[in-house]
Amino acid sequence: MPDPLTEPLTHALGAVPPATVLALPPAVRERLAQQVLSTQAQQQVFVEESVATALKGVPLPVRGIVKKALGG
Repeated sequence: MPDPLTEPLTHALGAVPPATVLALPPAVRERLAQQVLSTQAQQQVFVEESVATALKGVPLPVRGIVKKALGG
């Protein structure tokens, strides 16, 4: 069984994966970690696009306040 603290999947998930996942072959765990990281990056892009789209409907004088409230 691999060391869960040095496992790339632990880094990608931000938590130690279950033992059943750690039992997968190393190549599969690595590919899964890459897919998780890729999906997280894609999700961040979607969130940023959504905030930008939402801000288009907000009157200009209050956009800064709304953007700050949305975390952007």
